[in-house]
Amino acid sequence: MLSRVAENLYWLGRYLERADNMARLADVNVQATTESTPAGGGSAWEAVIATLGATEAYAGALTERPDLTLADYLIYSSYPESLRSTVATARSIAREVREHISREVFEEVNRLYLGTNRGGTDERSLRMFYATVKRAVATILGLFDNTVLLTEGREWFHCGLFLERAEMTSRIIDAKYFILLPEPDDVGGPRDRYQWMAVLRSASALEAYRKQEHGPVTGPRVADLLMFDQDFPRSMVYCVAQLRSHYERAVVQIPMARSVHAAREVAILEYDLRAADARNVIRSGLHEFVDDFQARLGVIDEALREHLFRAVPEEPEG
Repeated sequence: MLSRVAENLYWLGRYLERADNMARLADVNVQATTESTPAGGGSAWEAVIATLGATEAYAGALTERPDLTLADYLIYSSYPESLRSTVATARSIAREVREHISREVFEEVNRLYLGTNRGGTDERSLRMFYATVKRAVATILGLFDNTVLLTEGREWFHCGLFLERAEMTSRIIDAKYFILLPEPDDVGGPRDRYQWMAVLRSASALEAYRKQEHGPVTGPRVADLLMFDQDFPRSMVYCVAQLRSHYERAVVQIPMARSVHAAREVAILEYDLRAADARNVIRSGLHEFVDDFQARLGVIDEALREHLFRAVPEEPEG
């Protein structure tokens, strides 16, 4: 497979997963701003934009459009960080790799794109919009698994998907600690519990948490599920394990000299996660742990681009 095609499929997985996560985060925020809860709506929106890593970009956009609201910026604007732009990029990539995906997948991506070009900003319209995006992405992923040939292209798609999911889960956890962190007196109280429940909803993990834990919602228990639970499909350790598995299948026919760089980083990261413990991580510094995790995902992404997607073919000898 051409490296350009592999890279496009990798990014198609990333952008679709990103759109799904953005819809989940925004949906949770709508609930936070409309329910009568201890958690303030403003702080919830700040958590969303911090989770997406778009705080500085939004500040820059305000210099151009002082009346630009966070909702408009994150959902409907033409800025690269918005949900609409994310879906548009995914659709553009899908057109580039049309021959490597099924007709059903392409049609669903196109349908998702058309659906993001319209919508209101009232609560009811936004909730319907987010539900449509989440349902559409879930449909696309299901179709991809069941209608696309089992070639290395499929594996690259899943590499992008799980790397993006791992990063977003880590950002969701980090945003809670450093944006929504309550005062010391609030720890363990109603506001703290509500915010941790919002974190679980953002990662579609509330139901899974309740099936495993029968006590109150607490930070260490939530962190343990989202970081180290090997059976939860959105946990950091599960995503990295899946990234390793799909990567190994994607590079079967690629020389080890090119594939070993990313393989080494992924394997070491997975081993480190399996050896970690939530309470020890929180005690020693959760923000530092998550920050290091995100940096290591960046190293993996860079290794993929440098040694596989953008690598210059070696000249044959003689």
